Parts: sequence; C-alpha cells; structure tokens
Amino acid sequence: MSLIRRLPPVLRALLAQALAFTILVALARLGLRFTPLIWVLLQAVLAVFLSRWMDLGPRWVFMQAALPFLVRALWNAPIPGWVYLALFLGLALVFGGGLFTRVPLYHASQDAWEKLAGLLPAQPGLHFVDLGCGFGGPVAHLAKARPDGTFLGIEASPLTWLVAWLRCLPHANAHIRLGSLWRANLADVDVAYAFLSPVPMPGLWAKARREMKPGSRFISHSFEVPFETPHRVVPVAGRDGAKLLVFDL
Repeated sequence: MSLIRRLPPVLRALLAQALAFTILVALARLGLRFTPLIWVLLQAVLAVFLSRWMDLGPRWVFMQAALPFLVRALWNAPIPGWVYLALFLGLALVFGGGLFTRVPLYHASQDAWEKLAGLLPAQPGLHFVDLGCGFGGPVAHLAKARPDGTFLGIEASPLTWLVAWLRCLPHANAHIRLGSLWRANLADVDVAYAFLSPVPMPGLWAKARREMKPGSRFISHSFEVPFETPHRVVPVAGRDGAKLLVFDL
C-alpha cells in the first residue's frame, strides 16, 4: 500500500479507475447484469472509494466521481479522434513535467511576489533561482524590481516553460531554463525559492544543505521541511495557510 501511495496522484487516479472497471467486469463475468446507468454509477462509487483508500485529496475524488459520467456522455458523441489526442498532448505539455515529481502547477499571489522581494539580500549582484517556476511570475516580478540581480527560473513542463520564457523576455536579468530542478547547481545561489508540494521537500532540503553556500537563503512557499523549524514565517495572500517559510543556511 505504501508503494501505491508514493505514486504520482494522476497515476493513482488512473489505477483507481482501472481497478473499479476490473471489479465490475469480474462481477459481470460471474453473471451479474448492470444497465449502462448502473454500471456508470458503480464505476464512480468504486473509483471514489479506491481514491480515498489511495490517499487522493478531495479535488481528485470529485474528478474521479465525475469522470465515468463524462465518458458515458461523450461515448457516442461525434467528436473526431484528433480532438482527444490534442487534449492529451496539451495536458502533457502543461503538466507533464510534474507527473513523476508529484508537483502540481501552483500560482503564487502578487502579495507573495512582493513579500518575496523583501526577503532578498540588499547587496547587488545577487543570484536567485525559482525551482519549478511555472509560468514565471515571481521571476519576472523580481527581475523588474531588482535590476541589480540575476534571476533564474527552472521548469520541466515544455508549454509552461515557453510561457515563462516569453514572460521574462523583456528582462535582461531574467532567464528561464527547461529541465529538472534536481539538476540545478545551487553552489552560487544566494536565494533559492520553491513552491512545489510536500513530496519533494525532504530531498530538496537535503540538496540545498549540500550545495548552497553559508549565508544563503532557502524559501519554501507554504510547504514545510520535515523536522526543520524555519527562521522566519511570512504570511501571504492566496490559498488558506499560504506563507513563505524562510531558512537561513
């Protein structure tokens, strides 16, 4: 069970739907007969139960309940096959980078950007990196606010990276790199910032402690580092409990 719960949420969701469908097929082979509506209803109920068992959150549970009804509604719809392929490719381009890292696409508020700027060191020439920069909002904002610094965003999803790259083009001191945050060299970084998820925080903290120089700063948006107490907590506007957790190395 612990192995299943370590899978990315999207894979757990697909597994729950597949197991629910397998159970219904097995019952049908045993002689039980279901009308299409009852089949869809049972598929939704089983998928929800299995999703909760796999520790998927409320948002995922809602989608799991709705998916069988959506599939049934579209089953005989005259929709060309390429539409489904385009939707799949679009989702992969936006969210594909976070599939195996289990990092959703989060958006920090404008308030978070401004308070993040206040946590940067005053000296000119600072190096800042946003590990998993999404659409590049914080990088673009900080590059404009601090023209004396260098600001790097790293993003693994291609389409998201492209949006961030275009967004930061007007700022000569902002750079967006396509790739994995785990390959980033943090040795020369003064401030590393991340708005990820609880899953990668232990490994990312270990990387920061191993690579970042003394006197540098690691900032996590909202997600705690297990067994570590931040030196400072700055509440920010946005989702419930949003805050900047500041760790001085």
